Amino acid sequence: MRFLTTLVLLFLFTTSIFSQSHKVEIEKEAQAYYDLMTNMNIDGFLDYMYPKVFDMVPKEQMKTGMEQMFNSPEMKIEFISNEVKSVSDQKEVDGVNYAMVYYNSKMRMTFLTIKDNSEEERKAYLDMMKTSMANQFGAENVTVDVATTSVVVNNDPQYDGWKFLGNEKNMAAMVNSIIPEAVRSRLSEKD
Repeated sequence: MRFLTTLVLLFLFTTSIFSQSHKVEIEKEAQAYYDLMTNMNIDGFLDYMYPKVFDMVPKEQMKTGMEQMFNSPEMKIEFISNEVKSVSDQKEVDGVNYAMVYYNSKMRMTFLTIKDNSEEERKAYLDMMKTSMANQFGAENVTVDVATTSVVVNNDPQYDGWKFLGNEKNMAAMVNSIIPEAVRSRLSEKD
């Protein structure tokens, strides 16, 4: 009986260590991905993206779009911080392992085209942007600074796997076409 108890405890301990080691590995990779994003290293964070994304949007096209967005004369985007908060247990579906990464992201968008407008006009524009972003990210996660004509967004979106794919509401069609329903439902289960 003592041998059986020891064997069961050893199995549970081994399972726990394996579970923790995959979480540490994913957390490290995810933080590297988010650090590349914070530093606006487009090539670097595209290398971490789930490759099936590029079946829908070619990598070069995505890179060009991001470069245009980050270098827009109308708006300046800055990632202030991206921090991994937790990693789910690993789920295997059809021989592929998946996990959810939960993180906090803080970014600032400065609207350059309204800098010379009156304070009243800037406030009206920023209030409109705040409402729009509050619908996407939650009102508690959006603040407006009229003086600097910027909006700061805090978001806790979720990413899948060791390669990363955004799982935000506005990307549902892409995610649903790339990630099988069995995976999405298993990952949404509580650990």
